[in-house]
Amino acid sequence: MTQQTAPTDSSDETKEPFAPMRLSHIEVRNFRLLRKADIDLDSRTTVLVGRNNSGKTTLAEAFTRFLQPSTLNFTMADFSAESYPEFLEAWKAYATGDKELARSLLPEISLTMEISYSKDLPEYGPLAAAIVDLDPDCTTAMIRLSYSLEGGRLSDFFEGVTADPNTGDEPDIERVLGVVGDRVQGMFTRSITAIDPGDAFNMRDIALEAMRRILTVHFLKAQRGLDDEKERPKDLIGSIFQSLFDAASKANDGSVQKETANALTEAVAGIEQDLGIRVSEMVKGIIPALRSFGYPGLTDPGLKAETTLDIERVLGNHTSIRYDGVAGVSLPESYSGLGSRNLILMLLTLLSYYREYATRGNMPGLHLVFIEEPEAHLHPQMQEVFIEQLASVAELFPALDEKTHPWWPQFAVSTHSSHVANRADFSTIRYFRVESDPKNGPGHHANVLDLTDAEGINKKFLHQYLTLTRSDLFFADKAILVEGTSERLIVPAAIRNAKHKLSSQYVALMEVGGAYAHIFFPLLDFLRIPTLVITDIDAIGQVEGNSRDGATTVHEGTSTSNATIKKWFPDSNAQNPIALLDAAETDAIISGNRYLAFQVPESEGQACGRTFEDAFLLANPSAEGLTLTGDTSQDEARVREAADGLKKSDFALRFAVGEVGWKTPRYIQRGLDWLLNYSTGVESVAESPSDSGVVVR
Repeated sequence: MTQQTAPTDSSDETKEPFAPMRLSHIEVRNFRLLRKADIDLDSRTTVLVGRNNSGKTTLAEAFTRFLQPSTLNFTMADFSAESYPEFLEAWKAYATGDKELARSLLPEISLTMEISYSKDLPEYGPLAAAIVDLDPDCTTAMIRLSYSLEGGRLSDFFEGVTADPNTGDEPDIERVLGVVGDRVQGMFTRSITAIDPGDAFNMRDIALEAMRRILTVHFLKAQRGLDDEKERPKDLIGSIFQSLFDAASKANDGSVQKETANALTEAVAGIEQDLGIRVSEMVKGIIPALRSFGYPGLTDPGLKAETTLDIERVLGNHTSIRYDGVAGVSLPESYSGLGSRNLILMLLTLLSYYREYATRGNMPGLHLVFIEEPEAHLHPQMQEVFIEQLASVAELFPALDEKTHPWWPQFAVSTHSSHVANRADFSTIRYFRVESDPKNGPGHHANVLDLTDAEGINKKFLHQYLTLTRSDLFFADKAILVEGTSERLIVPAAIRNAKHKLSSQYVALMEVGGAYAHIFFPLLDFLRIPTLVITDIDAIGQVEGNSRDGATTVHEGTSTSNATIKKWFPDSNAQNPIALLDAAETDAIISGNRYLAFQVPESEGQACGRTFEDAFLLANPSAEGLTLTGDTSQDEARVREAADGLKKSDFALRFAVGEVGWKTPRYIQRGLDWLLNYSTGVESVAESPSDSGVVVR
């Protein structure tokens, strides 16, 4: 097993070279789930996390669609569902004759970018087209790409939208969209504008080609076709080699890539010439046979053959990777594991992206690379190494090409892998959370959260914990935090044993210990993840012969030693075990999206367990052949004595795996019921469980 080590403090690491220009902030409006998404980008790698269908890929789609050279065509389905009522409001303003207001109310899809640059840039290069301010101290450029109604088309757009001729009632949203929906593609158009950060009225139009020189965007999609016989890996590899050849052909004269491309072209030309001669001789040999069929007739056109080889097709269709075998036998790339092939594909693709970018020469420009689910086919350790080493290609590829001009790429990695997410620094993670329409409409939107904005988070502890252990918090519908191994084993069994409907939801189960659960509270609250916290009441009190409080039965205790409970109930009087039992019957154990579950009596006025094992025996006394008397003090002492003789992990395994039909302790069952009934207001999109400790779907 690979040993993991704690991450070093970022302050001890070597500072990365400063990028003279970077994409610092993005705003997306009205594009699918991204109704109003504001995202700060890290200077190197930004990790996009969240459940399925939360808008991560939509962000990449916005860039690729807006920057495509062909005509931009969004449909009504591309508009955020929450923006649909605005089409109706725009029509209402138009119907009253206020065309200016109508146009301002009409939704548009937009992508706004803020670019931070250094004052020390020797030249702005293509960025100069986006700098419209006159402030010498301003080091930010702002560009907005919009998809909006063309000027002068308002009347055409709303033509045919009228009130009911019989009742005079205004049309509803469905009626308006039914009329104007098909007109979006024909009447909306793309515009690109540079905006003065200090004066929104000072702006300048930018041509698409100028925008594409300012920002190069590539999208590396998840490679799921590697194991598909219909999509052979060599086709993917070959296409990348073809891209590398294209970039090399455009490189500067005298460069290694240009010389390689020329050599390949000359080699193919030589083969082409030799092959052409041989084919021509073959054609001449069949001419006598053609004459017997009346060819060439009265006029001889001079039949000959010419052979042409397309080097791009040669590379694309006939290039593959092979591996050294034994005794001189090479092995095809399909004999390698999917993970190795995917890693090779990703690195070669990134290299082709770099070389395509590098053909632009030394003019400064931005390069944004979206990487979708790099974890596909990669084992956990490889996933962690990939995200940690990704930024290093920024130095590796130029060095490989012996380039002195630096490359400053920014990577945006969307992932569903907790191995990737847990290795990333908190400051680089952007969490996509789907929320309901604040106006109670039928739509939903994604709210993108920057973890650095969360108050009270112990970033160093949580990063170390998530790196050294396992957590799927960023991808779960709900979460359960448990104190120890016994609860981690028994909770999934309790859900299965009772056929609890919570099994139909995706719940992350984390073992955090009673001393650390409360450290996760700020993060859980910030992410708004409904969470059940299962911990022990840990009653303590005066113990004969000891000067300090020690472990006691619940009804003999005077306080609790549990750090999580103390954090939840900071008043020392509320930490008395009897006061805690009273609080457990109220909403005091509920705080927003969190529920605190600790031991309570199985029936009112009965004995209460101090730990999980105590509580389990009180709920299932026959498990250890116990007979309860009904006397609170005697029963608590009896189960505590029996529990002290148990090996906790063996005890939990016995009931989690071996035995069925037992009763879940009441405090756990109540917590599971609360978690099941907690509504986030958004329909869950379940993801596939992983092998990382997420035991509930």
